[in-house]
Amino acid sequence: MKNLKRRYKLLIGFIITGIILLIIFFITRDRKVYYLSLGDSLAAGQTPNNTIEESYGDYIAEYLRDKEVLEFYTKKFSKSGYRSTDLLNDLNTNKEIKVDNKKITIKNALIKADLVTVSIGANDLFYKLNVGNEFDLNEFDDIYTYVDETILDVDKLLYELRKSCKEQIMVFGFYNPFTNFSSSLANTVEPVIVYANSKMENIVKKYDMTYVDIHDVFLANDNYLPSVLEIHPTKEGYRAMAKSAIKLINEKILAK
Repeated sequence: MKNLKRRYKLLIGFIITGIILLIIFFITRDRKVYYLSLGDSLAAGQTPNNTIEESYGDYIAEYLRDKEVLEFYTKKFSKSGYRSTDLLNDLNTNKEIKVDNKKITIKNALIKADLVTVSIGANDLFYKLNVGNEFDLNEFDDIYTYVDETILDVDKLLYELRKSCKEQIMVFGFYNPFTNFSSSLANTVEPVIVYANSKMENIVKKYDMTYVDIHDVFLANDNYLPSVLEIHPTKEGYRAMAKSAIKLINEKILAK
């Protein structure tokens, strides 16, 4: 009888220990962040010199790594020149990449992701404005209708992203890329940027995502953009984008 009681106590002890270890495992696992950076040349890290270097995603990943909470990070699904329809096509075809010689599909990555950042839509806007040449908004029949069409494409993309990822998705707004090059050009395009941001913020909230506002930050800092006709930010600009996102990451992910 004593041996039976002893065995019973040992069994209970093993069960309790197992439960404790399981709880510790899940708590530890939940603190790790699987991070996916999607989008256009901003997500890829294109510089004003037309090279690919550190993007805002790299700086976010660096911050999470320093906090010892980064489980995984990749920006390999991002590509310079991408429009919302390109990224949507990647989702529809379930694009596959290799990270450390392991194949990863975009949908599988989205399912695993705790954090997804997205920068998309700028190529759609500036393609219409024909960046690289001086332009006059009066030349367009209705630039705001075009913005609506652009945002509608983004809407379709965000809908599909939300279907695959139920966790935190953060979407960047637009900045005015001409503020350090030409005040007249910047003033011309400013109402369009403000309008596009308003539309973008609305659809981001529609899908229970987080909007990352970078417009005013870039407007107030000349060193975030080059002094040439070029839409890509400087290294300081990418760091500013990351900082804006990190503030929200601290509130919505790390503080939990």
